[in-house]
Amino acid sequence: MEQVAVVTGSAKGLGRAIALALADEGFTVVVHYLSSKQEAEKVLVEVQRKSPNSILVRADLKIEEDVKKMFAEVIKKLGRVDLLVNNVGNFLYKKFAETTSDEFKDLVESNLYATFFASRQALVTMRKQRSGNIINIGTVGAGRITITERSTPYFLAKTGVYTITKIMAWEEAKAGIRVNMISPASLETDIFKATDFPMGRSAKYEDVISALKFLVSAEAQYVNGANIEVAGAFIPGMS
Repeated sequence: MEQVAVVTGSAKGLGRAIALALADEGFTVVVHYLSSKQEAEKVLVEVQRKSPNSILVRADLKIEEDVKKMFAEVIKKLGRVDLLVNNVGNFLYKKFAETTSDEFKDLVESNLYATFFASRQALVTMRKQRSGNIINIGTVGAGRITITERSTPYFLAKTGVYTITKIMAWEEAKAGIRVNMISPASLETDIFKATDFPMGRSAKYEDVISALKFLVSAEAQYVNGANIEVAGAFIPGMS
């Protein structure tokens, strides 16, 4: 039986890289997008070369009803969900005093609400299957209180994701469901320079994918509720 992986925000960037990697691993992939339709369609074409039953879905993950409809479509077409990768989450590098209310709301909703709503829907199916795997994409420093001058709302939301990762792992373990988190250092090249990182570079998509492949492998069957920092010893706020 083919395993089905839902990758949120998989039209571009890290989400795209994860979708392609999972297709290579034999998953049927659900490519999700909100507004980047053309990019998502191109990703689907690439994914279907390895995984022909893969599909494309659109939803605003900040809206619970949209999320419910999306997962209903996935179940109707593919019948199951084995893996959910919660990749959606906007980032803003801006002083807190200059952050608008709308920007603050978007950061919390796109990171925390989207993860919460998508996980809730995936868990409905996973509980019935008595199996499943949820991997949340966090950020380095999310597992502790982190206050930074220019990204406080983002860290606030990602720490929330860390917290719900822990509680979902604890609650769902008896149903054969694992919930973990991968927290990379910055994947942005326009914010930091190579010398800002202890190992001389920022995180790459391949670094995150290596951790993800481990978490979905048989070797990680007892890894549950973990937060893997893929950060090369980088600590936010230290120089």
